[in-house]
Amino acid sequence: MADNDISLSEEELSALSEDLHMGQDKVINASGSSMAISHDLTKEDSSLGFNQSAVDLVNERFARQLRMGLIEVLRTTPRINVNSIKIKQFSESTAALQAPLAISTVRMEPLRGLSLIVIDPKIIFSALDSFFGGFGKGIDSLSATRIFTPTEDTIIQLLMNIIFASLKEAWAPIIQVDFQRVSQEVNPAFAQIADEDELMLVSRFDFALEDNESGFIQIIQPFSLLKPIRDLLRSRVQTTDDEDEQSTRWITDLQDACEELPVALNVKIAEIETTYGDLQEMKNGDILPLEINDSAELMICDSIAFLGTVGEMDGQLAVEVNSRYVEENK
Repeated sequence: MADNDISLSEEELSALSEDLHMGQDKVINASGSSMAISHDLTKEDSSLGFNQSAVDLVNERFARQLRMGLIEVLRTTPRINVNSIKIKQFSESTAALQAPLAISTVRMEPLRGLSLIVIDPKIIFSALDSFFGGFGKGIDSLSATRIFTPTEDTIIQLLMNIIFASLKEAWAPIIQVDFQRVSQEVNPAFAQIADEDELMLVSRFDFALEDNESGFIQIIQPFSLLKPIRDLLRSRVQTTDDEDEQSTRWITDLQDACEELPVALNVKIAEIETTYGDLQEMKNGDILPLEINDSAELMICDSIAFLGTVGEMDGQLAVEVNSRYVEENK
């Protein structure tokens, strides 16, 4: 290469390209003795970085708070089934949604990004019926071009207030958040908050309404929305003092209820071996010799629960319970 020529040759460019390509997977600070952290700016971090069960726990808390909010405001007690969180592309997360729907674009402060909260019209009309003293009946079908009336919009706003309050309470153990409603659509085609291939977290809550009707609420959040709080989601979701008290009371009530359950306790004190032929020939009046063992097995639902000793008490055959049956006795 000439001294006055500063351009690189094809061989030099190829060597640099090959070196960069080979260096993509090199780990800086392999010994761990330095503060340097290996990071590739050209490679997008697509890992979730936390256990999905953390968000599932938030959804469980949200469903419980939402049910309580609906009882207080709408005087209705729907059954809510919480589905496990799904990770889908944005196009896939909205593919099954059909207009008209109450689709609210919301902002979750202080996190950056927009989310969607989708409410099935059946829930809206069930809430509308309950609000005006009905029995919470939904509606069969709506035209795809139908828009919501001012009265229906009021019910939607009421539902959104309950949803926002429930979400805020559900996220409280992890981070203090606030929700702002940015816009509303009825057609999912106009609710574009991300690129078609961008990953989203999809949370679905199925409602059991009157007359065997069902509806849903779906929350669609960008995958990138929760990345800044991954460390918080990795830690255990803490509960409030009120929830601890409720859990303790619930456990006590459940234990008291279980202690009142009737249980059939069978005592096995002997075994008889015979053949199928002898068993077929047995008839009324036959006598079987029975040799009672010194030990006995106390069984519940064909499972051994206790071990005991056979004896006599007040002229009757009795069994003294010695110990609980554990795996070591097998």
